[in-house]
Amino acid sequence: MHSPLIRFASLLLALLMLLSLAACGTGEQTPDGESDESGSVTDAQTEAETPDPNYTLDLEEDLNYDTDVVILYVNKTGRTDELECEKLGGGVISDAVYERNVAVEERLGIEFGYTSKNDDTEVVPTIANLVQAGDKTVDLFTLGTYMCMTPTLAGHYLNLNAFDNIDLSKHYWNQDYNEMMTFTSENLQFVATSPIAISIFRRGYITIFNRDLFADHQIPDLYEAVFNGDWTLDYQYSLVKDIYVDSDGDGNESAGDFYGFVVGAVTDMDVYAVSSDIHLVTRDENGDAVYNGDMLDRLITMGEKVSLLANAQGTYLADSFNEGFEVPIEKFTERKAVMATVMFDHVETYFEDLADITYGIAPIPKLTKDQDGYGTYIQDQVSCFGISAAIGDATRQEQLAATLEAMSYYSYNLVRPAYYDSVLSLRFMQDPQSREVLNTMFDSISFDFVYATSTAGIRDTLRGIISQPNAPVASSSKQWERQVQSALRTQEKAFERLLEKGY
Repeated sequence: MHSPLIRFASLLLALLMLLSLAACGTGEQTPDGESDESGSVTDAQTEAETPDPNYTLDLEEDLNYDTDVVILYVNKTGRTDELECEKLGGGVISDAVYERNVAVEERLGIEFGYTSKNDDTEVVPTIANLVQAGDKTVDLFTLGTYMCMTPTLAGHYLNLNAFDNIDLSKHYWNQDYNEMMTFTSENLQFVATSPIAISIFRRGYITIFNRDLFADHQIPDLYEAVFNGDWTLDYQYSLVKDIYVDSDGDGNESAGDFYGFVVGAVTDMDVYAVSSDIHLVTRDENGDAVYNGDMLDRLITMGEKVSLLANAQGTYLADSFNEGFEVPIEKFTERKAVMATVMFDHVETYFEDLADITYGIAPIPKLTKDQDGYGTYIQDQVSCFGISAAIGDATRQEQLAATLEAMSYYSYNLVRPAYYDSVLSLRFMQDPQSREVLNTMFDSISFDFVYATSTAGIRDTLRGIISQPNAPVASSSKQWERQVQSALRTQEKAFERLLEKGY
């Protein structure tokens, strides 16, 4: 990772490029912002321009597949509007999705069709049934990242790196996810994600803070700490540990009281491994996933610090399963907390309730000051995309590869700026410092193999450990190496079988 200010400077250049892109309306745009008078998205460049090959769509011109492409997606909060949109006029994001779909259909001569399930748990067996039956009625599968390993290991997706019409090295694909989901020396990759998934933005975690309450409690400007690299778990603990008022007068610490900090005890606990730059599974020189025991000491330190923060008197630790996963944003909007850990999705949902609050945003804090930059955890229900292994015809496979490639390209140029600027930056960010933080955070989006694939159940185990007092990470982690290595060996054997089958 680079320092926050270096990352901000680099991302600002990208942002300036994006700001020139139209999200919807009078005509779509080229990757470098040059408007196409005809209203379609093209790669046309002026003679004076040099297109960036990392953002250029390399598909052949004048493709006309004259076919339908059917996508199975998850009709779930935060993801239901990523793909299907029938007409303009539904709002900035809806219009951008519509224009993306039209651009892809016109570019390739296809027409999208859709089918959906209400949860990822319904999609996994549906994928299995379709592929095992050789059913070609569904072409592309969409699934949350946390569920994708089951159909991957079962061979229900095709290897995306086997096709000429998709280039996952392009920067309109998420490279951090690519690195995590590429296996063996043959570079097998069966699913990918990009701004096709609006959830890649919505499912990112931030710290939101009430600037007026900061002033009332004489807390120093948080932005200064963030940009100086001083925003750590210890620093957050020092700010909130003594901020508590028994507002309801019942003599007990309860939901009706006022706190310095509010965080959930379940999925909110997942943020701290990534924000602390901890990855228990890494890659060896052959591309195989291996257990990284060198991270264990760092993990133990993280557990101790998070446990101290989560159980401070000034922290309200919400029982997310029983109280609801939106308790942190609810208490924040009710002015019952100085700061909270929330997802962008929650800020989007509760935007109207935040209108009268002077607030700012910060990343999730680092583990230590010397850590090289912040890490933005993306929750494990981000959509990823793959091609059905039931599709056996090579020509058809390349058509579907081209479809995914075009969807990612046009999503980067249409949906991403629409969500980033119109929904996030312009609506949510009340001050220029928050906008700078937003830039830094989207440059530090990070996926983690253990969390994204639920390897050996460690993610769920850690939630319960680090949220309790005196977190017993050291004793609990003694068996993890054996469990993780066993899970990885199972995965390795599955990939060997897929290679034998010609994937």
